[in-house]
Amino acid sequence: MLEGFKMQSKHKILFGSMMAGLLLLAACSGNGGNPASPSAQPSASAQNGNAQSGKTQDEAPLEIKIMANYTKPELTDSDKKFIEEIEKLNNVKLNFEIPPATGYSEQLQLMLASGTYPDVVMFTDTANQSFQNAVKDGLLIPVNEYIENAEYLQQYTYQASWDQLKMNQDDNIYGIPRTSVVRNDAYFVRQDWLDKIGFEVPADFAVTLDEFAYILEQFTKGDPDGNQKNDTYGYGGAYNGNKVLDPIVPGAFDLTGWQAMEGDEYAYMNPLYDRNGDNFKKALEFSARMYTSGYFDPDSATNDYSKQRERFVKGLTGVFPGFSGHYDRLINDLKQTNADAELTYLFVKNENGEVKGGSLAASSTGLWGFWGITSTAKNPQKIVEVLNSWISDDMWDKTAKGYEGVDYVVVGDKKAPTDPPAVVAEVRQSTMRRANDTSFFLTVSLTDEQRAKIVPWLEKSIETVVPAKDNAFIPEAAKKPDFMDYTKTWQQTIMQIIMGEKPVSEFDSLLEGWYKNGGSDYVQQMNDYIAKMESSK
Repeated sequence: MLEGFKMQSKHKILFGSMMAGLLLLAACSGNGGNPASPSAQPSASAQNGNAQSGKTQDEAPLEIKIMANYTKPELTDSDKKFIEEIEKLNNVKLNFEIPPATGYSEQLQLMLASGTYPDVVMFTDTANQSFQNAVKDGLLIPVNEYIENAEYLQQYTYQASWDQLKMNQDDNIYGIPRTSVVRNDAYFVRQDWLDKIGFEVPADFAVTLDEFAYILEQFTKGDPDGNQKNDTYGYGGAYNGNKVLDPIVPGAFDLTGWQAMEGDEYAYMNPLYDRNGDNFKKALEFSARMYTSGYFDPDSATNDYSKQRERFVKGLTGVFPGFSGHYDRLINDLKQTNADAELTYLFVKNENGEVKGGSLAASSTGLWGFWGITSTAKNPQKIVEVLNSWISDDMWDKTAKGYEGVDYVVVGDKKAPTDPPAVVAEVRQSTMRRANDTSFFLTVSLTDEQRAKIVPWLEKSIETVVPAKDNAFIPEAAKKPDFMDYTKTWQQTIMQIIMGEKPVSEFDSLLEGWYKNGGSDYVQQMNDYIAKMESSK
């Protein structure tokens, strides 16, 4: 157990091969898996990796201590089987510390203050102050030299993710990305409700802004559930991380974050802060019109994500923003309430008939958390090899789908869910992911018909995303007291405009006030950062 990290709330999980030549303990192996089975043998790439780090399969396994952030500390049988295979593949023993998810940030701070560190640590965000301090204090090391020959990390990680981890704006990279798919998320829509109002879904799943507004109106006023009651709403809203509402359908107004600008006072600009454009004001006007017309769920301003989803599942709302890869879970929950419910997925076009999507503020680089390697790690190269093997060609199908008889059964030539369905194996599935790999989200629970339905949604989400150029960078100006105070004013005013409590014209003075309270420095520093990153490409 890590010294100085013995809190009662902490869960310690030990698993892995003990010494080469010894039998694996049954308690660690779950369903076991045959250590001599072909699937457990090192691939050529793994053997090369071991040779590079000076290790051979005849030596004792290297212990790697990992502090990780998962929603639950318990390992499933699938997790255990997968970890056993990863350990044999890399000749390591993995020792996980998994604090309760709700207290992870506090436990992370305590660990970093203790002076005794694991070998590798999960951080959720580069904006995390604990991470920034750890880089500044030399507690985390650059990984550049260790990833040079990491074939799968290089192949399946977005360049923007690596760039986001260049914390000192030089070439040093302070972590291994846990990648997610960079995409343009759109909207789940009740197909059975669309049928009721007589709306035909376009072949490309893209509607105009007017059509989207019509859907919201009819879902609110047209009794789409047919119960003869006025008890449904078009849009199911929820507050953001700052507990305020954002404008909806940002892509329809070309709100795609920081982009290169021509003829502007700055080389790079985010439409939120553009004094020479009105895209954000148009987005505010549309959202305010939908809200004040009663097409929003009236609880939107107090809904968090879970409540937003719950009210959609209950049939109170007909449009729900989300990732199309989560279709299987959503439709299953929805059918528990209404067996006849069906879903489609709609994108909203801009005034030029294009589908574009990105981010309102900080861009998504595909960095879904990341692994920092500490300065006390005994063998950083081996840690990289372990993470590299997680998404290797030899292991990827198991990472994504698991094991026959544990996570799925084979019926004919197809994988099908077990009965009862397997518990989500979070360590196996959520430790590492591949960039742009939508197959991960085609779960074994999907029917052929459902797969055929969601593949075009997934592909369109990836094809239409417009990556921003800021790499989630936060300028120093954002940390100044005046700027931080005015940010609260900004958020409150945006909320009031959307809810109809203030006119859209109020945004003009709000934006001018933002520039006077540190916004000018913010924009200039962001421009300097983007220019520097662009020049290094």
